[in-house]
Amino acid sequence: MGNIYIDISPYDQYSRTIFCFTLVINSHSFNSFRYSIFNLQRQLNPPRAMKHSLIAGILAISGIASASNSTDPDEYDYIIIGSGPGGGPLAAGLAQLGASVLLMEAGGDHSDDVAQRLAARLQFAGENAPHSWQFFVEHYQNETQARRDSKYTYQFSNGSYYSGIDPPEGAKPHGVLYPRGATLGGSAQVNAMNGQWAPDNEWDYIANLTGDCTWGHESMRNYLVKLENATYVPQGTPGHGHDGFLQLLQASTFAELEFPNLASFYSNMVLEVEGSRPNGTEELRERLVRDINRIDNDRNNPSAYTPPLAANPTTVSRSGIAEYVNRVVEQGYPLTLSLHSLAKRIIFEECPESGEPRAVGVEYLEGEGLYSADNRYDPQQQGIEKSVRARKEVIVSGGTFNTPQILKLSGIGPAEELKEFDIPVVVDLPAVGNFMQDNYESGVHIRAEEPWIVPHPPTPSSPNCTRTYDDSDPCFVLWERNATGPYTQQIGAGYTGRSSVSWDADGDLVFLCQPGRQSTGFFPGYSNGTQNPFFFSTAVIKMQTANPAGTVKLQSKDPRIAPAINFNFFEHNAETDLQALSESVDMLLRSFDGTGVPYEVREPKPGMPVEQSIMDEAFSHHATSSCRMGADNATDTCVDSKFRVKGTKGLRIVDASVWPRVPGAYSNLPTFTMSMKAIDVIFNSV
Repeated sequence: MGNIYIDISPYDQYSRTIFCFTLVINSHSFNSFRYSIFNLQRQLNPPRAMKHSLIAGILAISGIASASNSTDPDEYDYIIIGSGPGGGPLAAGLAQLGASVLLMEAGGDHSDDVAQRLAARLQFAGENAPHSWQFFVEHYQNETQARRDSKYTYQFSNGSYYSGIDPPEGAKPHGVLYPRGATLGGSAQVNAMNGQWAPDNEWDYIANLTGDCTWGHESMRNYLVKLENATYVPQGTPGHGHDGFLQLLQASTFAELEFPNLASFYSNMVLEVEGSRPNGTEELRERLVRDINRIDNDRNNPSAYTPPLAANPTTVSRSGIAEYVNRVVEQGYPLTLSLHSLAKRIIFEECPESGEPRAVGVEYLEGEGLYSADNRYDPQQQGIEKSVRARKEVIVSGGTFNTPQILKLSGIGPAEELKEFDIPVVVDLPAVGNFMQDNYESGVHIRAEEPWIVPHPPTPSSPNCTRTYDDSDPCFVLWERNATGPYTQQIGAGYTGRSSVSWDADGDLVFLCQPGRQSTGFFPGYSNGTQNPFFFSTAVIKMQTANPAGTVKLQSKDPRIAPAINFNFFEHNAETDLQALSESVDMLLRSFDGTGVPYEVREPKPGMPVEQSIMDEAFSHHATSSCRMGADNATDTCVDSKFRVKGTKGLRIVDASVWPRVPGAYSNLPTFTMSMKAIDVIFNSV
């Protein structure tokens, strides 16, 4: 053990203060030493141009060499493919610990665009390039059943679409729209900003399944604390963090409770799920603002609540990974962004010690709009072929659709499928692209004879919104300049309900009530929907998923061609799932009945058995498990509890594709939390 004294006063040219520090070098790894240096540079915060020379100088003086200081611009410690909730935090975290990281993203950085920043524009971002990719998926193998969905889409030869159950002649079946983020930050930059954490039993399920107790809910709560800045609870609230990069708030003050019809419905729903009616508006408000992410064994019992939003409370705009990644780059950490970089395949070499294939790099295509799910796709555009090397590991974080595609293109997957496309088999791993799951979502739509919300006469603080989202829109001006006005308000409430077939005391249903909405689900043009105060739509999310029948299969060995995706709805556990969703319809209709407002039901389809209507119109958008995690000896899984791809070396997956099943109602915040765990797992691995 020894001490090194280094005078770094030349780097303090602004305060003229002379700094001196002591580094204690002992038997700890060099990475620990490098970690101390990077923490030091954060505290001193010298100008960016000086940061790298500061670190290099310390390393040179100390006589310690590191591969991370290689000047080869095409070689990094870690290559991470995909910048969403899995890959983005991981890349930033590893870089902050001193590892050199290349973060590859097929899209660009549009995090400053209003479409990504403003909640009122999230549907536009979800349907349009350059923010998102438009996958078209199948829900059933049976074509007759699949095309009973009013959202099922057909395409004409000129590229235009028709959605409905009676397609015109010449329209070819295309599937059901399933948008995914295709931008720095992935789907977390285009989603509804929901910040609801997974139920405790979902974390414990992974711990029991894998035999790895570090996945238990108490352990994983520590990563949530590191991740979040929970601005909606007081500092020091147990189980919450206030220093993380992801800001969470509760945006709604439920001003709409002044409308009697809506307040009556909300109270009726509380009675349905909790068994007691609120005593007046104030008690109703108190129940609606519960913290669903609190430490509480009963937090997922049936109740009313408001989901936190991943948003900055000062600007009331999206808080996401893109902003954080850019900040880490600007602070001088060894994180390199490679945008417009579509992964082509992972490069493998044989590992001499074990004979197993070792991931050593990535081949990719550089260019915009290269992927066929991009609205801008041009098959004539090939992209520029490039490659990059990884000294330590390649980590795939492409998401539930793209991660299995990348693995298969690289020779990792079901051997029979790979041979069909003349892809050399590196590892026969049958679980890749199989066992995909999702929460069912079922819409309940009604039209009442009285409005649920009565618009007020315009005022300076609440003007009429033109929905142009520019300086000609007074609501946009209020939001952009003062973070006030209608665009900062969240209208609607959430409820957790328990059906008769829930497998435990937790609720297995989540109700997202949306007064003024006329539809739910995704189809071309869904983002153009208008508000109508007489309509009321509710999306019911079925948790406790038990249908691992979804598949992601190659359509081509060309990495630009999107895979074939089929969720195979209701293939397993159909009776139980349909029972739960049918009961959710009954809960909602009893609540509407209790208001005394006459209404007509638009969905479920009148005159049809409720179960059949649910099968016809169900949709989803929380896909997981296409490269699922399991025990070390489980042959029907892809990765172990440390994210390592089975049968390989130097290759991991960190994204929603590894969930053994959908973690509760929403996969967004749980996947962020998973990524925080992966930082520790990967950095501390030998």
